[in-house]
Amino acid sequence: MALFDLDDLKGVNTGNDFDTGDRLLNAVGDTLRRALPTGAGLERLESGRFLVWMPDMTLDLATEAAERLRSLASQTVVEAPSGLVWRSLSAGVISTMPGESRARAILRADVALTQAKGLGGGRTEAERDLPMPSLTPPREVIETAIATRALEYHVQPIFDLRTNTAAGVEALLRWNRPDGSIMGPGGFMDTLDRIPEAGAELFPDLAVEAATAFVTGPAPIYATFNITGAVLDGAGMPAGRWLDEVTERLPPENLVLEIVESAVIVCPARAEKLLEQMRARGIRIALDDFGSGLSNLERLRRYPVDILKIDRAFVEGLGGAGREEAVLASLVALTSGLDIAMVVEGVETAEQVRTCRDLGIGFAQGFYLGRPAPATEWAARIAGGHSI
Repeated sequence: MALFDLDDLKGVNTGNDFDTGDRLLNAVGDTLRRALPTGAGLERLESGRFLVWMPDMTLDLATEAAERLRSLASQTVVEAPSGLVWRSLSAGVISTMPGESRARAILRADVALTQAKGLGGGRTEAERDLPMPSLTPPREVIETAIATRALEYHVQPIFDLRTNTAAGVEALLRWNRPDGSIMGPGGFMDTLDRIPEAGAELFPDLAVEAATAFVTGPAPIYATFNITGAVLDGAGMPAGRWLDEVTERLPPENLVLEIVESAVIVCPARAEKLLEQMRARGIRIALDDFGSGLSNLERLRRYPVDILKIDRAFVEGLGGAGREEAVLASLVALTSGLDIAMVVEGVETAEQVRTCRDLGIGFAQGFYLGRPAPATEWAARIAGGHSI
C-alpha cells in the first residue's frame, strides 16, 4: 500500500482559490490512475490524499512503483488566476499484514508519509523499522481538541443530477490537527467513544451551527448526519442526548439521519422504534454505504428508510468489465418500487456523472461534485449558485 499527498496544498488554496486546489487534486488523481501498475487500485481519501493498493508486490517493488507514480504525478499542472500551478507529492509505502484493518494500515502508511514530508517532501519513504503508531490518539489529546474546538463538522454537497443543483449536504465530523492535516472520525472515534461525556454539550452546538445555513432560509436544502449504533442504542446516554437536542433545534423536514454502515445495532427492535418516531416527526432516514458490510437488504427490509446511499465501490467500477452498471440499474428499479430516493457516493469523474444520469440515478455526491469543506465555505458557494 502507498499513501500519496500533495506538498503544500494549503498554499495552492491560499494563493489562488479552493477551485484551483480541487482541479489540481482531480488532475493528479487522473495522472495516478493512468499510470497505475497492472493489478493496482486507486482510492481518493476524504483528506485529499490518494491510496494505492499494489497486491502481490514485495515492499521493494511497491516502493519503486510508488516512486514512479509520485514522480509522474508531481509534473501535473493546472491553470490558475496566478498562472500555472503544480505541486510535488510525497509518498509512504508499507507492506500490509494478514488480518490488518484498513484503518490500521492507513495509519502505518501515514507514518512513512510523515517521514517523507519531514525530510523535505517530494520523495518516497518505505516503512521498514518505523515505530508502530497507536491506532487511536490518547484521551488527553482528544480532550484538548474538544476544548479548543479543533473538532468541527465539515459538509459535502449532495447534488440533484436532474437540476445540477445541491439537494442537501452531509455533515462530517473532522479534527483539525495542529500539523495542519484534517482527520476523519475513523482516526479518533475509538478514543472519543471511551470518554462518552467529552463534548456532550459541545457537539449538538457544532451540529446545529453547521446545518443552520442550509436547512433554513428562503431556499432550504436538507442536512444529513451520520448516526452510529451508540446513537440508536443510547437512550439516556450522551449519544442519545445529542440526537434529542439536534432534532429539537433543527427543522425536521430538512433533517436526515444516516445509519452508518459500521453501526452495530445491539437492540434492533429499539432502533426500529426510535427511527419510526423520528419519521413521524418528519425526519428522513438514510441507509449509508448500501451494498457493503452491514449495510444490506436485511436493514433495508427491517428499518424505515427514505434514502438509500449506494457504496462508492459500485461507482468506481463503472465503464469496466464488471457488473456495476447492471447492479445500479437494478437498484434504480428497487428504489423506485419502494418509493425511496437513491444517492450514489464516490463520484469522481464527469464520465461517472453521465453514466449515472443515463441509468436514471437522481442524486450523487463525491469529490468531482465537491469535497468536504467547512460549512461556511459551502454555504457561500451554494448561496452563490454553485452547480455541477
